[in-house]
Amino acid sequence: MCESSVYSTIGKKIMEDVISIKIDGEDIKLLDILNQPLSIKGRIVEIDLDKHRIYVEVSGESTV
Repeated sequence: MCESSVYSTIGKKIMEDVISIKIDGEDIKLLDILNQPLSIKGRIVEIDLDKHRIYVEVSGESTV
């Protein structure tokens, strides 16, 4: 399996089983294995290929 889970930098799971990520500036478009889309604003700060996790700093999200 090549799916990954996307988390915010404060540890909140945004989406799991992600198979596609498209980036257009601050817009991040995610697509899961069921072809369910999700669009968020932010920037990718880390990709952990070993653990299949992607970390996103979501625009406007508090770090507290």
